[in-house]
Amino acid sequence: MNARKKLGIIGGMGSRAGALFLNKVVDYSPALTDQEFIEIIFHNNSAIPDRTKAVIYNGESPMRAIYNSLDMFNQQKVDAIAMTCMTVHYYYDEISAYAHAKVLNPLKLMAGEIREEYPGVQRVGILAGTGAINSGMYHKALAGTKVDIVTLAPEDQESLFMRCLFMKNGFKSAVISDEARALMHEALNRLKSLGVDLVIGGCTEVAIGVDQSSAGVPYLDALDLLAKKAVEYCYDAESLKNPAYVH
Repeated sequence: MNARKKLGIIGGMGSRAGALFLNKVVDYSPALTDQEFIEIIFHNNSAIPDRTKAVIYNGESPMRAIYNSLDMFNQQKVDAIAMTCMTVHYYYDEISAYAHAKVLNPLKLMAGEIREEYPGVQRVGILAGTGAINSGMYHKALAGTKVDIVTLAPEDQESLFMRCLFMKNGFKSAVISDEARALMHEALNRLKSLGVDLVIGGCTEVAIGVDQSSAGVPYLDALDLLAKKAVEYCYDAESLKNPAYVH
C-alpha cells in the first residue's frame, strides 16, 4: 500500500456523532492489519459553542474553540481535516484559510453525489439543524444540481427535529431516550410526506437515529458520505480497488 494521508477529526459536535464518524472511517478503511489503517488524530472538542445559536441567534462564535483543534492539527501536520457537524461548515472559508491541511466539505461532496448517483432526483428533503437550514447553506451548496429543496414546516422543525436533539435524553445526550428516537422518526416521516424523491440526513445526529436501510425513501447521509470520502482521500486509489479490501 502506498503512502497514506494523516486525518484530523474535530468531534464533540456532538460527541456521539464524532465517535460514530470515527467508527465509520475504520469500517470503510481498506486495511487488513493494524499498520494499514491511516493515522488519525481525533479531538473530541466538546468546548465548541452551539453552532445554531451562533449562526442565527448571534450567540457565541465557535471559531475560538475550533482554532484550538486546528492549531493541534497544524502542529501535527495532518493532511486532511473532517468536522463532524454540518452547521459548522457555515464557517468553512474561515476554517479552510486557517488550516494547513485540506478541509473536507460535506456540502460540496453531497452536491457531487447527487449529480453522479441521483441524476433524476427533483425534490430533495433536508433533515438538518435550524442553523444549517435558515442560513441557506444547503440551498447554496445544491444550487448547481437544479433540485428543489424541501424542508420541514417551521413548527415541525422545532417541535420534532430540534427537540429530539436537545431535549433531556435527546440525541446530544449520553443516553438517548425512546421518545427522542420517536421524534426523529416522526420528523423523517413528515418530510417524506411532502413528496420528496430523496432525503438528505443533513445533521450528524441523523446518522445515529436513522437507519439507511429502513428509511423508506432514497437516503443520503452526510456523515456517512463524509466518512467514505475521507477514506478515499487518505488512501491511494489503487489500494481501494484491491479485491482483498472489499467489505
